[in-house]
Amino acid sequence: MGDRTRLILVLMLVLIAISIANGTELSREVPASDVLAKITAGQPAEFDDCIIVGDLNLSVLTIERPVHFNHTTFQDSVDFKSTIFKSSADFEHSTFNSPADFEFSTFNGSANFDSSTFNGSANFGGSTFNGLAGFMDSTFNSSVDVWFSTFKDTTYFVSSTFNGTADFDNTIFNKVARFDDVVFKGNAIFDSIQFKEDAIFENTTFQSTLSLAKTRYDKLYIRWYKIDGSLVYDEAVYMSLMKNFKDLGYFEDYDSCYFQYRKEHRGQPWPLVGGLNEPVEKCIDFFLELFYGYGTRPFNAVYFSMAIIVVFGIFWRTIGVGELDDVTEEDNNGWEKPDGIFDVLSFSTTIFLSGTKLFIDPPTIPKIKGRSSIVKKAFIVERILGALFSILFFLAISGTVIR
Repeated sequence: MGDRTRLILVLMLVLIAISIANGTELSREVPASDVLAKITAGQPAEFDDCIIVGDLNLSVLTIERPVHFNHTTFQDSVDFKSTIFKSSADFEHSTFNSPADFEFSTFNGSANFDSSTFNGSANFGGSTFNGLAGFMDSTFNSSVDVWFSTFKDTTYFVSSTFNGTADFDNTIFNKVARFDDVVFKGNAIFDSIQFKEDAIFENTTFQSTLSLAKTRYDKLYIRWYKIDGSLVYDEAVYMSLMKNFKDLGYFEDYDSCYFQYRKEHRGQPWPLVGGLNEPVEKCIDFFLELFYGYGTRPFNAVYFSMAIIVVFGIFWRTIGVGELDDVTEEDNNGWEKPDGIFDVLSFSTTIFLSGTKLFIDPPTIPKIKGRSSIVKKAFIVERILGALFSILFFLAISGTVIR
């Protein structure tokens, strides 16, 4: 055997070893017409590890045998519109470089599109999946239409990526629908969907908008922080989500969802209020958001309380509490003139906390020469604010920490 022949054999062995190591065979090009001829003739559709060249049109066909297009690349458009797959349809690790049309198709067996890549638009609108439907780890680089489709068995979109708009409008999921770890980079439309069993969106990311208008579900496993900022406003959607979070025991999600709903609701028209009452009530609503987060943020009330105490402490110091013009006499409570800013802040705190008469009695009203009127009014105002923010704090605590 010559050196040239040995070199050729070595190269062949290296190529075979690389192929085996990668778990794939060398792809072969197949004209789309050959695929059509074999399938229409009822022959086995074994096209794994192939490159299909040319537009493939298998629309309005009934395919009796299983079809195998695993690790297959479709260079041109694919048309399976109104096609009936009587048996399993395997497209695992396939690549669709042009539009892929499965509109109104029927999959009677399992439909496996796991780890596939759709570089053109993908249309599954109006299709019926009677068996398992797998789209795990798939990538959709353009728009995806799945509207008015029916999934009668478990559906998997786990860890898939949608780079364009994903439209699932009016789709029915009869079994568990799994969208966990999915990334929606474009708009995600789930309007008028029926999830008849669990809908799982754990760790799902929405980078654009999410629409859930008129969507029905029993349990939707999703976290608020994943959809905050993406959810399209709809009052019924928020009501359903809040009920869902409470039923699942996601109480922090419930609070955050309720808070965001109240904020967005304020930006909507209030036709049942109307007139001059609407801006007034919306103004009050704004302050309720600031002061205690609509009952979901008790520390807002604490922070405002501290600010009020400091502001009034500065006020009391400025008008002369504890200084020469302060002629307040010692009373039965042992009144002593404040000495320094910290004493004045303690005095302000006592006034503020005495607003509820629950924890502490009010101190003696200071008597400052020439300022008795303003002192009395400020004293009453600080006590009223103390009562108000104490109530807001306890309401928020009872609604969040103590449920």
